Amino acid sequence: MKRALTARKLPVLALVLLSALFSTAPVRALAEESPAAPVVVTATDAAGQALVDAGAQVVLCVPATGAVAIYENWRARAKCAQEYQLHEEVAVGMAMGASCRGRRSAVLLKSHGLAKAANALVDAWTMGAEGGLVLLVACDREGRASDTIFNIDALVAGLSLPMRRLGPGEVYHGVREAFAQSEAQGLPVVVLFEDDELNAPAGPLPPTPPPVVPGPVPARDADRRVLCPLNVRYPHEVVQAKLAGTDWRTLVRPVWPVIPEGMPPKFRPTIQAYMPVFDLLKTLRPDIDFIAGDTGTSTLFACPPYELIDAAAYYGGSIPMAAGALKAGARKTWAVTGDWAFTAAGHLGLHEAVQMGLPVKVLILHNRVAGATGGQPLNEGVFARLIGAYSEFVRRVDVADRDALRATLQAAQASDRLELVVVDLPTP
Repeated sequence: MKRALTARKLPVLALVLLSALFSTAPVRALAEESPAAPVVVTATDAAGQALVDAGAQVVLCVPATGAVAIYENWRARAKCAQEYQLHEEVAVGMAMGASCRGRRSAVLLKSHGLAKAANALVDAWTMGAEGGLVLLVACDREGRASDTIFNIDALVAGLSLPMRRLGPGEVYHGVREAFAQSEAQGLPVVVLFEDDELNAPAGPLPPTPPPVVPGPVPARDADRRVLCPLNVRYPHEVVQAKLAGTDWRTLVRPVWPVIPEGMPPKFRPTIQAYMPVFDLLKTLRPDIDFIAGDTGTSTLFACPPYELIDAAAYYGGSIPMAAGALKAGARKTWAVTGDWAFTAAGHLGLHEAVQMGLPVKVLILHNRVAGATGGQPLNEGVFARLIGAYSEFVRRVDVADRDALRATLQAAQASDRLELVVVDLPTP
């Protein structure tokens, strides 16, 4: 009986061995030797991966059809927390601040949002880009998610901005090339695509490239980055040279007037009133990475002997730029603004800084007038309401009390939270 059972098992065992030799082994070898079929991805996937592979350190998005899809795709791949921006102009201003620090930044928005941010965009074009600055614009040619239909290509062309329009199959390489173009030209680049093509196949993604290593933080260059009425010609000549492909470094640099004697007579009283504040701010400068200004008399403190303002642009742009510099890795940043500029537009950047928990230091020079445009009176009630909404962050001091002024600025600098320092000055 035992021998019979063994004999019956032999054919089964042989069958198992034959199957292992002639069936399983070749299938495994074939699986190991044959590459997997390439995975075709959508344009949204391609854009999200391109932002990762391009080494975009600061990616900002104002919610809009098309832009959100790419932002969420990038966020999932980059494993970043969700942080939407509230206002397009502020988002571009933040990207400008990040770019000033030599870090790649991107703004995702729709065509109407780009038009809304044109004020900041014009100054981004003039100031230029150190780290690549790319705007990814979801266009809506049929008006499916917009209130109007307009020619976004004509708007971008009218601003003389470098522009790329990408189809689904061009998105991955086009986005990465836009960053390289931005850095090569030293200008922001606008990338246009249609939001109704985001789900279209974009082909397989290429192999993962080597990581992009950020370069050193660029040196301070107020000649190119401080945009104000006293410094209009040189930045304009620089951007024209960039567009023409000529070497802007051969251009003659401007000679800045000296404070206070070299200031235009109409600005001297205001400048002299501000000097005690900037005397103290200069003592803190060694521990400040970046100081942003915006259109106004305070921006003139980019001039010698102070040389405190590193970059200045559109009205109300100081806080967004300082916030963007923080996002790009700066340790301490200050935004210097006037009370009128803060009331008109600067508070938009403050909303963003609070929402994102960015510890920007904001210096508001409160003299109750628009000093740069003829002394128009400030609506004190509106200013008080804005300041009151952020009372927990406010430190208020009179310029006449020098000891208190010094202590207030030092405390704000030492703080690890957002600070709003309001310096009360005499009305001119």
